[in-house]
Amino acid sequence: MRWKTAIAAVCLMTTVACGSSADHDQADVRFSEDMIVHHRQTIQLAKLASGRGESAYVRGLSAKLVPAEEADIATMSAWLRSWQAPPPPVPVAQVGAELRAGPGFDRRWMAALSTQLEHGIQMAEAVKAAGRHGPTRELADRIITEHRATLADLAKRPA
Repeated sequence: MRWKTAIAAVCLMTTVACGSSADHDQADVRFSEDMIVHHRQTIQLAKLASGRGESAYVRGLSAKLVPAEEADIATMSAWLRSWQAPPPPVPVAQVGAELRAGPGFDRRWMAALSTQLEHGIQMAEAVKAAGRHGPTRELADRIITEHRATLADLAKRPA
């Protein structure tokens, strides 16, 4: 009888520590997988702007994007591992490689970033509608709020 109690206690502690399947669903897993890839693409765009950006605004925005996206990737990767799902591999394709340095780079980069952010909002709205994991839904809310604010700021910038 003591063994059954001990096994039940270990199972309960594991469920609480690692997250049971009842606290998330496939929509949450898929969101983390896809958003990690999406964030890595945003980082690729940001790194391009850090070296090619003409304006202080573009270079400053790109510098802010990288650590924020990396922190989200670390969080989502931990969730995936706790759900026994591996984080996705780093993509080989370089996003934004067609954006050449020189006149017009900032305008083209801001347009590419705007498209990227809009896609992120769509992904976050989808998981809010279908996901069950509370922290994922909170992250989705934050992504929506931050992306909309950045899009509004980008819209104010001259083209």
